[in-house]
Amino acid sequence: MANMGVDNLKNNLSNPARTFLWDVLIPIPVGDGDSVTYQIRAQSSEILARGNEIITIPYKATAGIRVAGKLNYGDNTWDCTFVEGEDKKVFDAIFSWQQKIVDNVAGVGVGDPLYKTDVYITLQKVSGETFMKLKMKGAWISNMGKTTLQYGTDETIKYSVTFCFDSVEDAS
Repeated sequence: MANMGVDNLKNNLSNPARTFLWDVLIPIPVGDGDSVTYQIRAQSSEILARGNEIITIPYKATAGIRVAGKLNYGDNTWDCTFVEGEDKKVFDAIFSWQQKIVDNVAGVGVGDPLYKTDVYITLQKVSGETFMKLKMKGAWISNMGKTTLQYGTDETIKYSVTFCFDSVEDAS
């Protein structure tokens, strides 16, 4: 019989993981960016989705059976929002990475081994120790979203960046 007592429940919930204790590391950024810019200015992110496609195997006149199919990570994208400073480091880093993928003047870019890199998301305990680390292999910037500018607010400039990647590993 399971131990469903109040004390057991309190012990299991006494130290939940916090959504604000995380870090992004791009150890070898592409273009003119540096790891510290991405790491310090990452403001919001997400833990990646993971699932399996469904394969339905028909059998005679029945609804058939369903089995797990190909592994997917949502749509193999990861979103992260970065805060800009007046030094324009985030924009320059993202723009130069995108220029490596496809140069906006020449119309060509470098091959995928040169524009892909690994990205790490590290989740931390309150003590600062790592309890989970995910490695996105073969990541690259696929999109930098629009940023609205308006006189009526005192908001900081933020860039929502979508990365594509090949696969995810638990690097803990």
